[in-house]
Amino acid sequence: MKYNAETGPTDGERTSGYEFMKHRIRKILLVCCSYDGYILEEDGHIEQQINQEYIDLNMSNPPALLRVSSTAEALDLLREDDRFDFILTMYNVGEPDVFDFAKIVKERHRHIPVVLLTSFSKDIYRRIDERDASGIDYIFSWSGNTDLVIGIIKLIEDAMNAEEDILTGGVQAILLVEDSVRFYSTYLPALYKLILQQNTEFLKDAFNEQQQILRKRARPKILLATNYADAVALYERYKKNLLGVISDVGFVLHKGDSPSTEKLDAGIDLCRLVRADNPLMPVLLQSSQTAFAAQARELGAGFIAKNSKTLLQELSDFIAARFAFGDFLFKDLSTGRVIGRAKDLHEMQRLVASVPDDVFEYNTSQNNLSKWLYSRGLFPLAASIRQLNKSHFRTTEEHRAALVTLIRDYRTLLGQGVVAKFDPATYSDAIAFARIGEGSLGGKARGLAFMNSMLVKYSQYAKYENVRVTIPRTVVVATDYFDAFIRNNGLEYVLTTEMTDEEILSEFVSSTLPYKLREALKAYVRTVSGPLAVRSSSKLEDSHYQPFAGIYSTYMIPYTEGNEDRQLRLLQKAIKSVYASTYFAASKAYVQSSQNLIAEEKMAVVIQEVCGTEQDGLFFPTLSGVARSINYYPIGDETPEEGVCNIALGLGKLVVDGGRTLRFSPRYPQKVLQTSTPELALRDTQNEVLALDLRPEAFRTSTDDAVNIRRLTLREVAPMRQTRFVASVWDRENDRISDSPMDEGRKVITFNAILKYNTFPLADIVRDILRLGVEEMRCPVEVEFAVNMDVPYGQQRIFNLLQIRPIIDNNDNRALDWRRVPTDDALIYARNALGVGNMSDIRDIVYVKPERFDSLSTQAIAGELDALNARMREAGRGYILVGPGRWGSSDPFLGIPVKWQQITEARVIVECGLERFRVEPSQGTHFFQNVTSLGVGYLTINPFMGDGRFDAERLGAMPAAEEGEYLRRVSFPAPLWVYIDGRSNKGIVRTEPPAGEE
Repeated sequence: MKYNAETGPTDGERTSGYEFMKHRIRKILLVCCSYDGYILEEDGHIEQQINQEYIDLNMSNPPALLRVSSTAEALDLLREDDRFDFILTMYNVGEPDVFDFAKIVKERHRHIPVVLLTSFSKDIYRRIDERDASGIDYIFSWSGNTDLVIGIIKLIEDAMNAEEDILTGGVQAILLVEDSVRFYSTYLPALYKLILQQNTEFLKDAFNEQQQILRKRARPKILLATNYADAVALYERYKKNLLGVISDVGFVLHKGDSPSTEKLDAGIDLCRLVRADNPLMPVLLQSSQTAFAAQARELGAGFIAKNSKTLLQELSDFIAARFAFGDFLFKDLSTGRVIGRAKDLHEMQRLVASVPDDVFEYNTSQNNLSKWLYSRGLFPLAASIRQLNKSHFRTTEEHRAALVTLIRDYRTLLGQGVVAKFDPATYSDAIAFARIGEGSLGGKARGLAFMNSMLVKYSQYAKYENVRVTIPRTVVVATDYFDAFIRNNGLEYVLTTEMTDEEILSEFVSSTLPYKLREALKAYVRTVSGPLAVRSSSKLEDSHYQPFAGIYSTYMIPYTEGNEDRQLRLLQKAIKSVYASTYFAASKAYVQSSQNLIAEEKMAVVIQEVCGTEQDGLFFPTLSGVARSINYYPIGDETPEEGVCNIALGLGKLVVDGGRTLRFSPRYPQKVLQTSTPELALRDTQNEVLALDLRPEAFRTSTDDAVNIRRLTLREVAPMRQTRFVASVWDRENDRISDSPMDEGRKVITFNAILKYNTFPLADIVRDILRLGVEEMRCPVEVEFAVNMDVPYGQQRIFNLLQIRPIIDNNDNRALDWRRVPTDDALIYARNALGVGNMSDIRDIVYVKPERFDSLSTQAIAGELDALNARMREAGRGYILVGPGRWGSSDPFLGIPVKWQQITEARVIVECGLERFRVEPSQGTHFFQNVTSLGVGYLTINPFMGDGRFDAERLGAMPAAEEGEYLRRVSFPAPLWVYIDGRSNKGIVRTEPPAGEE
């Protein structure tokens, strides 16, 4: 039997779950004479103590008390305002007396309970017995204990909510049967104290404030019966949700019966009824007649003498032991010695996996595990464990493994969709997303938190069989620690001092992180079991209109098994390196281009588990990818709104940096242009794989965040486990691509097994995520993800969502009438263009001289462009940049590998294919995202095949404003007419506007 992850925790751990405690006590009318009022308010400080009790017990919204000094005043007040949740009255309250007052209230205000609070006195109790007390709902004995008032409030709230919360919400209850006002006035505060303390204990399993509030409201309730008939009725109605029964031995049979008709062994009868119905139900009997102890033992019930000097302690001990309050104790069955103590779910999971078979079998057969979970408000998990009895399994080990899986999955589910506050004492691997600090999470972390909640909201976590769609376990170091780091180490001067990236990095890495952060990280690394990605999450990053994609650094660090100190040092070094990247030259240039102030930028840090597995000292996932909900360059049957996806074997840096990847439409995953013929598959598919080097010494201080990333050839990765999920084989003799895993030959990364034969539901998941992202963000989105299929048999494969950001739509809404725009005399014309309408102040075109270009010179071209761009910046001149291949690619064989700071003055960027150098457009790269978000025009043309126009011959005939080995700048006397039509995705550059246009 499997745990139903689709229904998940329905105990209020989800915001969409049942709402507990709908009815609350918020306003109390207190009726008492001035003397009693003085005793309560001055001597007892009742309101102050109630407020303090609520604070101490982690409860919110203490009720307000309004006091009047007589019943006559109370009736006058109720005529004007009867919005009271209950009336608490003392005995001496004038005329009408308390009994007549209660009856009048019931006649006029039937919805308001009336509670009589009186000091213990035989004379008063005699009068109560002689009068008609039918208008009074409860009578309590007051001895100055404020806990009693708390208990009364909670008892009335429980009565108001019992029907819904227990029968619909699954809340547990304790049935208290007692007709002695004096004794139930003693028991009630003690019981509630135990329950509320238990409630406070199991709040440690809650991951955020919302879960804590829901847990508080799901606490066990107390049901009070003062006669046999009511006790039986309450038992029959709520028996499936009872933690146990606490009963007097002698009490009356029906409400209103005279005490003289008390049946001396009614509690014995009740115990027999319960035992016959449920032999495992805990029952505690108490009586001043100790002779009943023997009968209680025969019935398997506990017994307490009412006149015992340790009455409340014995009550507390019985409840802790039999009602599963407090820690769960695993005991040796022969000696009774405690061999394991579970304080929380994490400990319970560990002990269930390790206690001896006989101890495990005893506790499951007695429903002890499920009872403990019920008492802590973990209803669905408790119900699942109770259903899985020994008969469902062939062996104890199978039973044990099933329960461990249930607990682990439940803990993981609780950690989904919440932002937990990092607590070193309670943090565990079940918490999907936690924050260290109180500052901003930064843009990237905000996107992760949003995705985390989105997956829960739309039940994506377990939607696909044998697949977990989730975010990697994440901890965010908030921006307040960045501020403290800068301030404590005196690093403010970095903002105003000219320093190289290497100098900045050296200063930051040699500085010290704040003490509290170091202590939190120390607790975190104890839970780490694999490599970590340490990512930037600045305040500006991934925000609307300025995504800052890839501007700051992401460092990956290996896992140093058995050496937590070394792991901590690596993690701290990576965090400080990310901090330093805030002030690197590329970062400053981008911030300046986006018209932000570098002084206002603050950095949070995202720490995530890396998706993948290890082999031969290398770590990488089955595939990584970027998916976009809008496809700016659809081909064949594709439409823009169906989106586009790029994937690669190995780490995703290859994809976002513009390396060679596989492009497919999530709507038509079987139709992939790059694998449509053997020739294309051999020429255009992935030719290198990025993997993390797991040697700790490979990670060293460097401005290059890829310092410990290995670039592997296909020959090197061919024998590795991950490759078998994504590779096909080129059958040279028959010139065909074979998808058979048995064939030998050259590997080709086609992803055919996934995209054609659906061995993993990648396209379906991507479509779901993109659709939900668009719905929730109200704009096109881009997501980064990673997949691990290399898991042990029977375990779920992982789809990790790594990032989400909005796609910026800066398109001018005014479309151009292209029938009136001649293109045959244009300097540049593109049918694939992105941009923002008319640009009227550009006079310069900088282009790579076609005759000088080859793929081995791309690094040199980038260097030459860097110097030219600096001169244009000093002169305050923007320009149009034209060159072959992908601008900003990390692969120099796919284009010119410029960084952002090297082209800051480019207003239009043109990717111009050559006959010997044709490359697909750069959708899905960080460079592409940033260029388009800043309003830079972006054109893709391939003139050699009739796709667009670039008049290099005309430009070559003009004098050069400046000319280098690879680049040429041509200046025009008047501004060029540049128009990029975002509606039709066409763009044009002319020396003058066409007729009718300005």
